[in-house]
Amino acid sequence: MPHWLPPILILSLVLLLCLALLILLAAYLTARSLLQPPRMTDGKAAWVLKRLSPADLNLPFDSLSFHIRDEHNHPLTIAAWWIPHPNSLGRTALFVHGYADAKVGAIAFAPTFHSLAYNILAIDLRAHGESTGRFVTAGFYEQHDLNQIINQLRADKPNETKHLVLFGISLGAAVVAAASVHRDDLAAVILDSPSGDESHAATIQLNLLGFPGPFVQRLAFHMIRWISHADFAAVRPIDLIPKIPCPLMIIQPANDIYVPPTDMQALESAALSRPPSLPTTFWRIPDAVHLMAICADPAEYRSRLATFLSTTKRE
Repeated sequence: MPHWLPPILILSLVLLLCLALLILLAAYLTARSLLQPPRMTDGKAAWVLKRLSPADLNLPFDSLSFHIRDEHNHPLTIAAWWIPHPNSLGRTALFVHGYADAKVGAIAFAPTFHSLAYNILAIDLRAHGESTGRFVTAGFYEQHDLNQIINQLRADKPNETKHLVLFGISLGAAVVAAASVHRDDLAAVILDSPSGDESHAATIQLNLLGFPGPFVQRLAFHMIRWISHADFAAVRPIDLIPKIPCPLMIIQPANDIYVPPTDMQALESAALSRPPSLPTTFWRIPDAVHLMAICADPAEYRSRLATFLSTTKRE
């Protein structure tokens, strides 16, 4: 700096530079925390979920791996569990879990689907559970992973997947919605606790965890796009729902903290905007919170699923 600058000005400039660097560091750490959530380990699953596999729910299963390619044509290994049903008659439900969860969390819904005579494939999304991958991209790249998995599954198990249903939970709902708009071979799509916009849900999560405020968070989202080249806005469920070309069921807890009232209304409007020729069920559950619709009334949850699925016959 020029020697003639007053010491107080030099100090002010140094402090401003340090503040700018701290803001950039905070934004970078925020971005990395969203892109790389903590994985669901066996220890965490045993402690939080009280289970390690479908066997703990008295369900038979096989461990599978799907070898796919990411957006850079690099190999990705996706871990999965196959839970067969002897009387499925070609019916399979593919489970996609939520953010920072894994297939071990998603199988909380497995007994219900299994009781309806469905095979189940539960997967770990990239950068979750036992799957490889560096970053979570809110469905932007995961949708392509899921489509590769579906193609491999149908090729490997054609008789078991004649009637294929996608079941997405929370973040998994965004992945399922994004993947399904590109397919014409699905019997149905079910979204449980979807957000209207994953960036809104991410912002709410950051606020709950005490991360820095709006300016740092906006900067963090710009860094996410720079680091991962993923655009969260391209996979907003409220934009994708009208484009899903098969029967659709949306299960929406009325007290979902991750879905602001405006987003909840937008989700319902998106569902109602679908063509009358496509069966659509929008079920809002009073007093239920995020992911807990099935706990509010398990019998009604199963009954509504059964009613919806009975209208989705496909050979």
